[in-house]
Amino acid sequence: MMIKAVIFDLDGTLLDTIQDIANTGNRILKNRGYEPLSIKTYKMYVGKGVRHLLDKMIEHYMIPKHMFDDMLKDYYVFYKEESDKTTKVYDGMQAALKEMKNMGISISVLSNKPHEQVLDLMPKYFSDNIFDKTYGKHGGIKPKPDPTLLRKLIRELKVKKTQVLYVGDTKTDMETALNTGVASVGVLWGFRDETELVQAKASYIVSKPEEIIRVIQEKNKKH
Repeated sequence: MMIKAVIFDLDGTLLDTIQDIANTGNRILKNRGYEPLSIKTYKMYVGKGVRHLLDKMIEHYMIPKHMFDDMLKDYYVFYKEESDKTTKVYDGMQAALKEMKNMGISISVLSNKPHEQVLDLMPKYFSDNIFDKTYGKHGGIKPKPDPTLLRKLIRELKVKKTQVLYVGDTKTDMETALNTGVASVGVLWGFRDETELVQAKASYIVSKPEEIIRVIQEKNKKH
């Protein structure tokens, strides 16, 4: 079946957001008298949504759990202030996205970031008409690797599962693809390493955005 749609994770896949996420998290910690966490630590804690990130921070410092709600409120406020300070689109990604559009491929975003943060962030880095659908975590639907949101997105795009590639940088993304029954592309420029992607059964692994184009061309050449 030919590939007609490519759906991307956001953090660590399209955008390098880790420094701004770390700065947000460390502001929350500093305000409560805790030492900052390293970028390396944040890379391991992100990927399953803000609530998971805060749970890991609380666990790390054994912060009283009743502080969670206040920390969550702070995260929304601070991230809005931090989110465009160092975040950037990965090298080669804009060109790869443009090429996909030229090939007639539908491109969308499915992130575990809160939906309102995704909507706030996207126009800062991408032109309005590039993505057909842009989804963050919303509507009480479970985050990835639960397949519900990806299935919903595929239905809205009116494509078959066999016509979709899901592109991400973490085990969570590869598991989302597996749980949904779509082919996955693991990227090596994100927040995790090749070992994690291999163990998570990535269908393909790429080290540059243009290699996603080659995967599409290879799959579509067979049809």
